[in-house]
Amino acid sequence: MPRADLFRHLFCLSLVLGFALQPLMAGNHKKKPAPDRYIQNYERKLADIEKRKQDTDKMLKQANADFRKQTERKQRELKELAEEYKQREARAQKVIKEYGEQQDSISAALKKYRFELAAKKQQQEAKVRAAEAAKKKEEAKKTAAAKKPAPKAKVDLKKREEIRKRAEESRRAHLKRFDKNRDGKVTKEETKAVLDQEAKQREEARKKPAPKKPDLERLRANYVKAQKNDQSAKGLYAKAKRAYDEARGNKKTYKVDLERLEKNCERAKKNAYTMGRALVSAKRAYEYARRK
Repeated sequence: MPRADLFRHLFCLSLVLGFALQPLMAGNHKKKPAPDRYIQNYERKLADIEKRKQDTDKMLKQANADFRKQTERKQRELKELAEEYKQREARAQKVIKEYGEQQDSISAALKKYRFELAAKKQQQEAKVRAAEAAKKKEEAKKTAAAKKPAPKAKVDLKKREEIRKRAEESRRAHLKRFDKNRDGKVTKEETKAVLDQEAKQREEARKKPAPKKPDLERLRANYVKAQKNDQSAKGLYAKAKRAYDEARGNKKTYKVDLERLEKNCERAKKNAYTMGRALVSAKRAYEYARRK
């Protein structure tokens, strides 16, 4: 075989062997297949859902814990509020009882005064009737004595002049008292009108009682009680305001609870203002009584 053909034959043989051995050699360095992107998407979604599930579970546990804390706190606040209202009710019942006692005392005093007033009026009217009867009796005696002839006696000119002067003075005083129209005569109507007017004036003068001295001890007790009520009202207002401010700063506080605390704060504020006004009035009355 010629040399050129031999070389050509060997070259072809080497090519055939090279192609035949290439798959075997490539088996040792075979690349891994690329992962499926759909599988990766599913796995990623599963992992994301698992993480969300775990986060939600944590949130649920935290919500349960917060709910327990909120429940305990609300129960404590409700207990404190119930105790506060119980104390306020007791104080109010005590004040109502004291007012009732004062009403009973004043009613009894008024009833007694009215009874005494009616008795005095009856006595005064009886005195006026007795005075009128005595006057009529005296006038009747004078009339009867005038009709009888007076016995002649020795005339004492000096004594007679004195009697005449006294009679004239008495007559002038009588005219001055009963002669309203100044005609020199006194009628029954004028006499009755003057006596009625004088009785009315005496009644009006009697109705004007002497000013009573203020009860200093009672006013002092009212002043001390007003001080205590004012301090208590201010304390309740400060407590309600503090609870309301804390609730406003707490983001987890429910809206209903916040509104309730706000109403409690407003009521406590109004009560504190009322107690303050009552304290000022009691203090003014007590100091005025002390100055007297």
